[in-house]
Amino acid sequence: MRHALTSFLILGLAAMAQGAILWFPRQDIPIPTTFEGVSVDLETGNTSVLAAGLSGGDANFILGGGAVTNDADQTAGVPSWQPVRTGTSNVDPLRQLGIGDTVNSASTVATGFGASGDPNPHFPEFTPDTPGYVGFSLVLEDNTTAYGWMRVTLQENNQSGGLIHEWAIEDSGAAITVGVPEPSTSLLAILALGGIFLRRRR
Repeated sequence: MRHALTSFLILGLAAMAQGAILWFPRQDIPIPTTFEGVSVDLETGNTSVLAAGLSGGDANFILGGGAVTNDADQTAGVPSWQPVRTGTSNVDPLRQLGIGDTVNSASTVATGFGASGDPNPHFPEFTPDTPGYVGFSLVLEDNTTAYGWMRVTLQENNQSGGLIHEWAIEDSGAAITVGVPEPSTSLLAILALGGIFLRRRR
């Protein structure tokens, strides 16, 4: 309930504002050890573990996080999500970013559909069972390009325990700083009201 309310409040504020950071904290979505994995719509937080993904899906983490693809919506003609990589090939490994790094139009991404993990693993760029940060560009539902980051734990050799912890998107198209959602004062006020609401419900 708390996670759903937080995401709802953030999305509600974003609808009222021209340009906002959408932040989805404390999601902790498990990454299955299956080939289907989990597909995520990064604008809504919706997920699917079906082979077809989900309509509007963006990122697809599979095999416990040992591989990552951008074909989360099997009906899409082009991918909406491009993770920051070590090179411009669509099979180059994901690059692990640090807190304070910037994700913007100059970040290294590929084009078209692609994957990371096979044949080029994103380890040791990432450390198994240790949270790290992935940057990305994202084509939003209104067809504009935004930039974001996500904190994930990726596992090697199809081990369990992979998680998508949280992510943030700067929907104005401006650069975003890794690890810094920087919610506005208005958002903090709304979240405070949400906390009051939850306490009264208990």
